Amino acid sequence: MPWLLSLLQATLGCCAVDSYHYGMTGSCTIHKRRFVASLSAALAVGICLALGPSSLRAQEVDGLAAASAMERVFVDVIHRVEPSVVSVARVRPGPSLNQFNPFELEIKGRDTERPESPDFVPNEFGTGIVVAPIPGSDERFILTNYHVVRGGPPTSGLYKPNENQIYVRMGDRRGYQARIIAADPRSDLAVLAIDYAALGLKPEEIKPIPLRAETTPLQKGQLVLSLGNPYAIGRDGSASVSWGMISNISRRPAPVRQRDLTAPDAKTIHQYGTLLQVDTRMELGTSGGALVDLHGQLVGVTTSLAALEGYEKSVGFAIPIDAFARRVIETLCRGYEVEYGFLGLTPLTILPDQPRRDPHFKQLSAVRVEQVIPNSPAAFAGVETDDVILKIEGRRLLDQFDLMRHVGTFAPDSTVNMTIWRPREGRELTLTAKLGKWPVKEDEAIIATAQRFPVWRGLTVDYPTGRFKYIGWPFQFKDAVLVTNVASRSSAQAAGLVDGDFISSVGGTPVRTPTEFYEAVRRFDGDVSLELSDHRRVTVQK
Repeated sequence: MPWLLSLLQATLGCCAVDSYHYGMTGSCTIHKRRFVASLSAALAVGICLALGPSSLRAQEVDGLAAASAMERVFVDVIHRVEPSVVSVARVRPGPSLNQFNPFELEIKGRDTERPESPDFVPNEFGTGIVVAPIPGSDERFILTNYHVVRGGPPTSGLYKPNENQIYVRMGDRRGYQARIIAADPRSDLAVLAIDYAALGLKPEEIKPIPLRAETTPLQKGQLVLSLGNPYAIGRDGSASVSWGMISNISRRPAPVRQRDLTAPDAKTIHQYGTLLQVDTRMELGTSGGALVDLHGQLVGVTTSLAALEGYEKSVGFAIPIDAFARRVIETLCRGYEVEYGFLGLTPLTILPDQPRRDPHFKQLSAVRVEQVIPNSPAAFAGVETDDVILKIEGRRLLDQFDLMRHVGTFAPDSTVNMTIWRPREGRELTLTAKLGKWPVKEDEAIIATAQRFPVWRGLTVDYPTGRFKYIGWPFQFKDAVLVTNVASRSSAQAAGLVDGDFISSVGGTPVRTPTEFYEAVRRFDGDVSLELSDHRRVTVQK
């Protein structure tokens, strides 16, 4: 009976949103009442529909009940997450800013030029999100896009002349001068410290937005809310909100040229297709904003970088909160440099017609290995030229962008399994690679206020491919660690070591990674003999 089907659909449809809302919150009594009210409304709609499908009044009640249920969900989510969205202003130094106190004007009576003034309108602005991503810690941080705070002051060191200043205004309109804990241009993410003393608050008094559960996959068609600071209107503490759906996943905002894959020229990893596409227009100022689901969980960090680059201005993009983003965010909150995995091969997408011609291929897309760099992780894993990479960690590859993205999301020293088709032998095999580090080309743009390993006798080392300027192109993988910094008047400097040296062994023990180096030097209390890749030997005194 059509009217009975209409009754069931109306009842379930009107209850679905509210029962979903009831299940996502901890306020049992209030939401139980809402659920019962929604159920009653749904039954009323169903009765109206049962009286006849031609009833216009029934259709109006049906639409109003469904819209009201969704409206209640939206209002509740916005109410919960809005206090965790902040406005961020980047203030460039000018003649009116005092060198010793960047926010104390020499010219009196011009309060509209003071960032803490409610009348101050910045010409460079964005959004930030309060997060607490470190397990077992109550510490809060401000997460935003790197391009929003580029050039701002780090937490280590004094203010410098001609340095951009960052001003954060919280949801309750309190503000403070912010410093950067760490910033990563490749992921376009940065983390700011919270000045609790300036705000007069304790960490537990600042509410973070919970990150999306890793077990919940993002899907096309999923409804989301976007909170941001378009045109700096959120500086009064009230973020602007829009809603829409996830239009697509694994998108890239701009075309990537083939040469970007054979040398580290891609500015961000997002050019390989990591972004969420959202059918919500991201105006300037929404970069660093919160994309939340109907549970009030952070599912993405919105970015208008695509609009800045001149692509897809009519749609929005967001950096998804997945395992990779969690690793980046936690790394930044600890003040470390974010590192990316590297195989050491040149990939080439296989055209769709080739797999169809070869009966051995069980999928219509794959990546052919055009070149394997000697002594690289790919070479050690046994990858050969003309091998066809079908999968990485069980995930099928669509093209070379997929390969670059999947490998890059892992940290160096991670092991990844690759499913390979070897045409020369006519068989499929699984190879395991221990990843190296993607060469950083613009290391001066990275902000890291902490180091994973302590400085040893004035010496700091990295992976052999850690810095592009010391290895050039084509890459040369050396069985050594790279010296990235030698402190002035240190034992390392006295031994004759300089930035760009490669250390191949410590006291006769070969070293290839920073972990191996620091484990080796810890075994010595006195003088230590080091052998360099150019066969020089130096002794670093205690």
